[in-house]
Amino acid sequence: MKADELEIREWIAAHRDDMVRDLMDWVRIPSVSRADLCDPEKKAPYGPECRRMLDHALARLSAEGFRTEDHDGYCGSAWYGDAPEELGFAAHLDVVPEGFGWIYAPYEPVEKDGFIIGRGCDDNKSSAIIGLYLMKYLKEHQIRMKKSFRLMMGCAEETGMADFRHYLASGGQVPEFSIIADGGFPVCCAQKGGWNMDISIPAGKDILDFSAGNVRNAIPDRAEMVLNLSCEDALSALKDLEKLEIIPDDRGVRVISHGKGGHAAHPEDSDNAVLVLANALIRSGLAERLDLSGISFIAETFRTPYGDGMGFACKDEISGYLTSNIGVVRFEAGTIRALLDIRYPVSAPIMEMTDAFRAYLSEHKVIVNDLDIEKPFYIDPETPIVKTFQKIYLDVTGDDTAPYSMGGGTYSRVIPNGITFGGGLQAPRPDFLPEGHGSCHGPDEVKHIDTWLRAFEIYLKCILELCA
Repeated sequence: MKADELEIREWIAAHRDDMVRDLMDWVRIPSVSRADLCDPEKKAPYGPECRRMLDHALARLSAEGFRTEDHDGYCGSAWYGDAPEELGFAAHLDVVPEGFGWIYAPYEPVEKDGFIIGRGCDDNKSSAIIGLYLMKYLKEHQIRMKKSFRLMMGCAEETGMADFRHYLASGGQVPEFSIIADGGFPVCCAQKGGWNMDISIPAGKDILDFSAGNVRNAIPDRAEMVLNLSCEDALSALKDLEKLEIIPDDRGVRVISHGKGGHAAHPEDSDNAVLVLANALIRSGLAERLDLSGISFIAETFRTPYGDGMGFACKDEISGYLTSNIGVVRFEAGTIRALLDIRYPVSAPIMEMTDAFRAYLSEHKVIVNDLDIEKPFYIDPETPIVKTFQKIYLDVTGDDTAPYSMGGGTYSRVIPNGITFGGGLQAPRPDFLPEGHGSCHGPDEVKHIDTWLRAFEIYLKCILELCA
């Protein structure tokens, strides 16, 4: 091992406990982005908890002697170095809602068997902490930089990335090039486009209430419906079906379904509770006895998470299959209000697909309340900066994995010249958690400490290569 590599690893080991302590402090703040709780006077566009989280992060960086700037509560920055040209390092401080089914308290983080457990410990506060400690390393070693290093932290990545969109639209400047530390290693060269829809489906008169999920980009692990049906009839019809609870309700009967939550970009690892419930009602015959037209529509249209029921299942070699997710369901005045998260391949003809899907929805008297299309991201794997990152990743890990594509969306879509590179490395699964726990959008989110520290080493070598 080279002397500088040994010194870097010794420095990381010496700061391990401090990094863990900082991350756990940040996880204690439940920074779910809430634009509905906007407070302009307090510069809190995403509610009080995101405001508190950004204040905490900027204060921590300022205490280390770094220059910081609060961009009106939408995002914040900190700098090491005074060169006019910058290298950016972007992470987000907001988290998805905790959801259901946690074994550990989501905002009371613990360290166990080499893992940290808590909402946001992986996605994405761990990357922001890496940014802080990269700056500490540069400062402690008095590294002279031909480019300044700038840590950028957003507060609304999980809810559409309006944070940096607003910052840029308001005239904010970004570095000439930025690392987006919100994916996996090595380089992400393609991200599917985003096709987000808000629709209202005629429910049918025998559906009296329906709810599931909190955000469109997480697969709900629980759904509840109140039916105009006696508890006895429900028990009789649904007695042989698993994953269901049947509870008396003043209005009829409440049926609760249990699925397996996860990230909307990875439906293969999950089981959407909305579909569990819809399919159970159809298999039981209740959809024929009662007026549950909205359930029949959902079961057919979303019968797979790959667009088969919509009529546009597709894939390409660059980015893989289209995926779809019903992330949020609410009952409103006889309709099922559903928020859809659809991720389409880089080469998909999105405008033709949109026109066809609108026509399909119209045939079923489904109203489109809102539609937002995000363009996909793509960078040629042969680009010099990509090859540089790939080489450093190989040097540190010995892994020659090629650049990859993903369904998840990151700030690469928004921040000009931003490339998603890490900070997730393949990590062991905690054996103390049951199946379905530990993912970044699921219950009992975890971060493996040793691979997190290895990611720090990769990033530090990249910065020294590009800036020092």
